[in-house]
Amino acid sequence: MILFWQNPLYQRELLDRLRSGKTLAAILAVAIISSGLVLLRWPSDNTVDVISQGAMLVFRPLAFALTLAVMMLVPAFPATSLVAERKKGTLTLLLNSPTTPWKIYLGKLLSNVTLSFILISVSMPALAACFAMGGVSVKDHLGPLAIVLVVMAVQYSAIGLWISVRSASSDASLRWTYAAVLALTVLSLGPIVLTGDIAGVYATVARWMTASSPMSALFQITGYEAVAASIGIRTGWFEFCILNAIVTAALAIVTVRKLDPVLLDRARPTGKVVGVTTKKSILRRIAYLVDPNSRKSGIPFWLNPIMVKEFRTRKFGRLHWLIRLVAICAIISLMLTVLAAVGATGWGVDKIAGPMVLMQVALMLLVGPSLGANLIASEVESGGWQILRSTPISPIRVMIGKVMSVVWTMLLVLLATIPGYAVMSFIQPAMSGQVGNVIISLLVAVAMVVSISACVSSFARATAAATASAYGTLLTIFAGTLLVWLARGRPFGPIFIERVLTFNPAAAALSEMNSPGFELYNLTPAAWWVGGGISLGCMLILSVRLWRMTKPD
Repeated sequence: MILFWQNPLYQRELLDRLRSGKTLAAILAVAIISSGLVLLRWPSDNTVDVISQGAMLVFRPLAFALTLAVMMLVPAFPATSLVAERKKGTLTLLLNSPTTPWKIYLGKLLSNVTLSFILISVSMPALAACFAMGGVSVKDHLGPLAIVLVVMAVQYSAIGLWISVRSASSDASLRWTYAAVLALTVLSLGPIVLTGDIAGVYATVARWMTASSPMSALFQITGYEAVAASIGIRTGWFEFCILNAIVTAALAIVTVRKLDPVLLDRARPTGKVVGVTTKKSILRRIAYLVDPNSRKSGIPFWLNPIMVKEFRTRKFGRLHWLIRLVAICAIISLMLTVLAAVGATGWGVDKIAGPMVLMQVALMLLVGPSLGANLIASEVESGGWQILRSTPISPIRVMIGKVMSVVWTMLLVLLATIPGYAVMSFIQPAMSGQVGNVIISLLVAVAMVVSISACVSSFARATAAATASAYGTLLTIFAGTLLVWLARGRPFGPIFIERVLTFNPAAAALSEMNSPGFELYNLTPAAWWVGGGISLGCMLILSVRLWRMTKPD
């Protein structure tokens, strides 16, 4: 039996990744951030803290930062691995070689897991410093955290390979992989908030769905059991590892079964057969000779042709997909309405508002980067930009048309948030003003998501790189600022925390709803101005970039 480190595919994948400059940058970033978090909160005296929570105040932001790093860095490579092999034609050669599908799968999976071990290992000095401070043990804190990070790395690699073998393009595979990761991390907490801490079949299913999120494990490891219990989370890191090991094994089996040359063959569309003997066909041919545009509806003068082009050519822009999106938003609206009604009457508005805001922001982060990152990069990658730049349409109109095609779609997603807040305002009329401020904060979040994704797209030559960069940038802004919030009290004071949180409109919404830990900060309207300024700056950069791209080479 060949050992996995002797697997030629494992060696090839790992060496290619280690020779990449992006891998070195990721390793340095994890090392610098983990060491910086410890140095910022290192005690000024030489005493060892065994009883108090001094070491835990250092350990908590470090644990959440490492979890965020695994979420951002691990899924990218396996999400593009198999689909890139198929597009280059090398996957067929591998499947017809003596190498078995299991060796191909394990070579790609274990190479990415090994690289994840390297990323996690560079944080070991920081974790050892937390242990040296006292109050943090290997049995209850460091060991479970390392196990959770390893389980996350294996699971996210398996998810990426499972989606990659079924995707038609690298950018689509990246979008669905990050969507699955965010859904497992944040949206899986929604059912337990909906059902509450009650008995029954639905509550049991909701608890197991919550166990699939690493947040349930981190709450136990970092000592946030009381906060987790307040929203109904009763599972810990052991349940997380068991459930995700089962899910990873199931994904491995279905992915390997898909690694078959016959199953991977995809028939090309045959097109539409049109009769040649009918009078209608003859008239259509005559009309085609006279006016090729006579068989399609024209674009009104008051509509941006680029926006219409995006809706007509984008996969999720066609009418049937928009109808599906509206239907999904309607279902989510009903769920949030029930959530607000049940939660507000049972637990109180202050406890139910925070999870609602987090789920809505997670929904925006699922949809926004996947649409915005395709605006310019997909045109450059496919060669359509050369055709677009030869048209008489100005760069400003191109920018407005492309951005508005994403904005209108995001506004449909935002409609899912209104009914839940309306019910909360009806139950507690004094919160009407706060609900209005929350909706404004979510609108600012939409503007930031769209503008940042579009700006990143203009600097990328490949859609996959633009998608990964957009997700990484937005997760850094929305989740990275919350890491600073976790380090509140030492060394960061309330003024510094408040200034950092002004860059996060989701934190402003949580502050308006008086969520635990955010009620002391006054983030509005400063967060609106900062978010609007970031959006405006990204749009200015995008306009300049498009103006330069339309000029002759």
